[in-house]
Parts: sequence; C-alpha cells; structure tokens
Amino acid sequence: MLASPSQQSERPAKRERVAALATLPLFWPLKSKRVLVAGGSDAAAWKAELLSACGAEVHVYAPRAILSGLFLDVLARGAAHELGRFVHHDKAWHADAFRDAAIAIADCDEQSEAEAFFHAARTAGVPVNVIDKPAFCEFQFGSIVNRSPVIVAISTDGAAPILAQAIRRRIEALLPPALKHWASIAQAIRDRVNARLSPGAARRIFWERFVDRAFLGKPEQGVEMRLMAEADRQVTRPSAIGRVTIVGAGPGDAELLTLKAVRALQAADVILFDECIQDEVLELARREARRVPVAGSDKDRSSSNAILVQGDIAALVRKGKNVVRLRSGNPMAVDEEFAAFERLGLPVQIVPGVEAEAYRPDMGSDMGELAFSGRPVQPGLHTTNH
Repeated sequence: MLASPSQQSERPAKRERVAALATLPLFWPLKSKRVLVAGGSDAAAWKAELLSACGAEVHVYAPRAILSGLFLDVLARGAAHELGRFVHHDKAWHADAFRDAAIAIADCDEQSEAEAFFHAARTAGVPVNVIDKPAFCEFQFGSIVNRSPVIVAISTDGAAPILAQAIRRRIEALLPPALKHWASIAQAIRDRVNARLSPGAARRIFWERFVDRAFLGKPEQGVEMRLMAEADRQVTRPSAIGRVTIVGAGPGDAELLTLKAVRALQAADVILFDECIQDEVLELARREARRVPVAGSDKDRSSSNAILVQGDIAALVRKGKNVVRLRSGNPMAVDEEFAAFERLGLPVQIVPGVEAEAYRPDMGSDMGELAFSGRPVQPGLHTTNH
C-alpha cells in the first residue's frame, strides 16, 4: 500500500485524468465512401481535394459555370489517393444527393441556403459542415500535419484558426518527412512482432527502440528483416526488469519541465507523484500510465509512508514496469530515495528539475524566464544500472 487509511482520508478530491475538452478529436476512415460537396468556391475545392485524398468518392454538386479555377484544376488532376475519385454533377444540390453519403459539406453564400442544406443533411442523417458558418456545423476540420499514416490535426474549436496554423508549422518542423515511411513499416510488422513478443517489458523495449530509429532518418534497405531479427533476439533474452526514474518537477510550472523529464513521463507505466504536483505537469504523461499520489511525501521523505512507497516501487520494477517518482523541486544526486533504490538493487536515475532559484516569474512573460543563478539550470543526469 502507498498510504495509511488516515492519510488517504486527508487527500484532496480525486484528480481528473483528462482535462475538459472543447471537442472530441476523431479520425474518420473514408476509403470508398460517398461524400457530398456542394458549391464551387476555392474553399469547397480544398475540402473536396482533402476528402478525395482520404480515398472518398467525392460527389460535387455545382453548375460548372460557378466552379472556380482552382476547383476546375482539382477535378482535372484527380484524387491523390488510389481509391479516391470525383463525380461532378453539373447542377445544384438537392435532397436526394444526401442518400448514402458519409458526410456532407457546403459553401453557401446565403444564410437561407446554409440553413436549408444543414436541415436537409440532418433529415437524411448525414453529418454536416457548412464552411465558415459554425452554427451549421456538426464537426470541424483542423489544421493538418500529413505524414500519413501519421496524421496530426490541430483544433482551437474555431476560436483562433491562425493559432492552429502556427502550431501546425511548429509541428511540421519537428516531424521528419521520413516518419511516414517508418509508420508504414510499423504497420507492416506490427502483427508479426506482437505475435513474437508478449505484452510487457520486452515488447515495449522493442517499440521504444523502433521509435528512436524513426527520428534518426530514412529507413535503410532491408530494415524490416533486421527489425524482425531483433524481435527474435528479444524472445531469447532474459525477462527485462523495469527502471526507476526520479524526476524533478522544478518550481511546478509545466512549461519548465526539461525534455528528459517529459520523455520519462511519456515512457512511464506508473507515476508516483507528490501531492503538490500540478495537474498540468501530469497532463504531459503517457495516457495509459497509472497515476498514484503519495500522501505527505513532499513534506517528509524519510517517513514510514516513503518507505512503503519504495517497497511498492521495487515490486513494480521487478515486474518489468517503468516507474517515475515525480517530485517537487530538484532531487539532488545525494538523495534518500535514490540511495534506497540502489540498496534494493534497482536500476535508477535522476532527472533534475529547474532550480527554483533560477526561476524569476517577475521577469518577462507571465510564464517567467530563467535568470542566471550562478549554477547550472540542468545538472548532469545521475544514473546507476545493475
């Protein structure tokens, strides 16, 4: 156990694992499905091209005379996806056009037409989006980063489209173009790898190494064969134990977590955190990770409660779990918990946090800036392996 009943009763209300969302992000396969696009504007052309790139059969309803030059070009070039295609109907939309449609999109100049299109789609049971008219939209399009089959979509719920575009540009710079090839390889070998490696540490280690490779550059020739050979070697290796990572949360601002700290949180199976840790910090962790508050630990690390925590962590690590001990402030190299885990024979490392003295919230932006404090902001990583 992690705390006595009396300690548990003193805990604050249970934290939410997921903060409130303005909308639910979904990814919708449209291969070979019929979709409806009404209107001949550039905006309608972009939506039609996007839908065809997903492999949809795009039925365009608009008199040819009102099609923009861009739309004519899109229709002439055809769909990017091998299953996608365009069907142009040289007339305005009508009620029968919604039959068997997966979704319906329109660009309407007049409010009355937008309302009529919306209600016709609703009557037919077809999800509908009228471009630039939020009152007549049942779903939205986000800004897209395309490394298909890796796809990232960003939405601000219509509040600030320009912000979504800026976020997209930053993500574009972070994701190498070769990522799409690595994702395709993962699709190709996933079933074979998972058949060889049972759920647990060995499988996780394989895929963590795969991800590391994916960010190094283009896949080399014959990489699938080498990856499968690596999976076979994993089968014959002794069962790997997990590890403990003591992570410093610094002054508590999620913006100030180090990259190493974020990587540790995203690789964790279990996170034991001081109760003073903010939800914004925990939000950066892997979704599937179990989150366990450690009552009173931020006040007294030598207490009997802290000793119980160490015993629980040891049991988890020996079962192959990666455990993060998330602490407020900056854990030092000479640390009671670090020494205790070493005595237990556990692989353990410390990821330091930003020094509290280095954080000056009165300088610069609302998030504060780092001020020179006469010592390193990110001390070296202290590690021991057994």
